[in-house]
Amino acid sequence: MTNAPPVLPDSAPFTPEQRGWLNGYLAATWTGFAGGGGAVAEAPAGHAVTILWGSQTGTAEGVAKKMAKKLSAEGHVPTVVDMAEFECEGLSALTHVLIITSTYGEGEPPDNAADLYEALMGDAAPELKGLEYSVFALGDNEYPDFCKCGIEFDERLADLGAKAIAPRIDVDVDVDEPFAVWETAVVSSLVIC
Repeated sequence: MTNAPPVLPDSAPFTPEQRGWLNGYLAATWTGFAGGGGAVAEAPAGHAVTILWGSQTGTAEGVAKKMAKKLSAEGHVPTVVDMAEFECEGLSALTHVLIITSTYGEGEPPDNAADLYEALMGDAAPELKGLEYSVFALGDNEYPDFCKCGIEFDERLADLGAKAIAPRIDVDVDVDEPFAVWETAVVSSLVIC
C-alpha cells in the first residue's frame, strides 16, 4: 500500500494552473495512513512545482518529464504543462515554476510557447514577487541567437519580481550533462521543510 498523496490526473476537468494548485494543496494536507490501527502519517513536506515546457521537436517535453520523475522521487508534487495550455496570469498563483524551453529559428520561442512568451513580455504581465523559478534553455550555438527564448524568459521573470532558485543553464544540443547539473541545483534549492 502506498502512502503517497493523491494527484489529480491530467484529464481532470481543471486548467493546468488549477490542477497544479490543487495537487499542491492535496500534498500539503495529505495525512494518509501508516497502516496498522489507522495511525495517521505526517503530511509530506514537498513543494508543488509546475514544469512548463516549450518545444519544437519534443526535447524540452522529454526533459520536463524526466525532471518531474526526479522531483516526485524527492517528495515534491510536480505538474508538467505544455506552455500552449498555460495562461500567463496563472503564474501569479504558483510558488515554484521550472521553465524548460528551446529557441526556434532566429531566436523565437517554439510554436507552443509563443502565446505565453508574448503575454509574459507584454505590459499586462502579472507581478510575480511570490514566485520561485529556474530556467533550462535548449539551443544550438550554430545559431546567432543561442538559447534566446530561455534567456528572455529568465530575464522577464526576474523583472517581474520572481526569484531564481537555481541559475539558468543554456544547453548546446547535448542535454544529459547540463541537465544533471541543473537537476541537482534545483533539487537542492527546493528544501523540504
